[in-house]
Amino acid sequence: MPDTGLLRDAARTAAVAAGEVVVIGLGYVGLPIAREAAAAGFAVTGFDLDPCVARAAAATGTMQATADPRALPRAETWLICVPTPLDPDGQPDLSLVQAALDTCRAGLAPGALVCLVSTCQPGATNGLCRRELERDGLIVGRDIFLAVSPERENPGGDTSGPRHIPRLLGAPDVVSLARARAFWGRITDRVIPVATPEIAECAKLLENTYRLVNIALMDELHRGFAALGVPTRAVVAAAATKPFGFAPFWPGAGAGGHCIPVDPAFLQMELARAGAASGLLAAAAEANRTRPARILAAVERALGGSVAGRRVLVLGVTYKPDVADLRGAAAVELLHALAARGADVLWHDPVLGVAPAVLDGLRRIEDPARCDADAVILATPHRTYDPARIAGLAALVFDPHGVLPAGQAGRVVVV
Repeated sequence: MPDTGLLRDAARTAAVAAGEVVVIGLGYVGLPIAREAAAAGFAVTGFDLDPCVARAAAATGTMQATADPRALPRAETWLICVPTPLDPDGQPDLSLVQAALDTCRAGLAPGALVCLVSTCQPGATNGLCRRELERDGLIVGRDIFLAVSPERENPGGDTSGPRHIPRLLGAPDVVSLARARAFWGRITDRVIPVATPEIAECAKLLENTYRLVNIALMDELHRGFAALGVPTRAVVAAAATKPFGFAPFWPGAGAGGHCIPVDPAFLQMELARAGAASGLLAAAAEANRTRPARILAAVERALGGSVAGRRVLVLGVTYKPDVADLRGAAAVELLHALAARGADVLWHDPVLGVAPAVLDGLRRIEDPARCDADAVILATPHRTYDPARIAGLAALVFDPHGVLPAGQAGRVVVV
């Protein structure tokens, strides 16, 4: 009879030689990484709980993909790229990370690397991940290896995938760091090692906390500059000519998307546990959360105290211009709030195809010029929108972004 131990060792050696990689989660983070790894010569298997997503990934012909964890190979590298949203109470939900770790454990062979890419709170790598991976007796840094390289994505931005975005990399030990650096060095142009996993985790959260605070600041000052009769975007553009100490942020309807409204909550949770919760961060999060309500209040005031029975058109419903993504979109919250107050709500968006379920019950129109609205709100300024034309669509046009032409005899209302 053949020695089963030798057969297992041979299988592990073959997996390492083939450079097999499993990517858990094939969304906006995992799928581009899987493609880049396949282009770099790795044998990639993607895993997603949604069979349709897995089939679509496999159909590209660049990788294997499955929704069945039993079909995963005993790969040398496992990447966790699952969502980490907030729960209904506003607390970070790591249930998908926990499920991904269970999937890793079921197929993990000694010598494999597990790398956390999902955004998590400080201490998740050395805490949750390490604890779960060592449950079966394997020791991180000796039998298996662990690292964190937080996702950095910019939907609709001018980057062409993960290869051109510098990657932070932290690990609990030098062997894990070297192992992870060897992998990431093949699929990205620049790897930036840091001393601990917690530094990488905190850096990711700082990046989006910085953005949240500054977006909240600009949304607040937009109304103030308007009260002074000064155009906000001209002020920001002028300040941005300073070659140091200033980064431009622009006013809007509220920060949305997959990161900015969420990631600071991970940081605040750990700060609170350490007895050092940030009042500034809390104020910025609250300002962002209530931004749609403040816009609604301005519309109600301008329409005599109520929107009931008034036709209101919302232009642009995605969270970001020219990106067909509704996650965390302030416009969606605004639409539902208007409908709840009795308004006859219409919406238009040139970048969305089929309307998603979150917009069920809300009427879409094809031509904004033909809806005879009492008020128009420019919630997302897509490039295809003509500011001069929008300013003439109704007697009242609300502009959270400061992009519409001034001098419209009270027609354009800055909010």
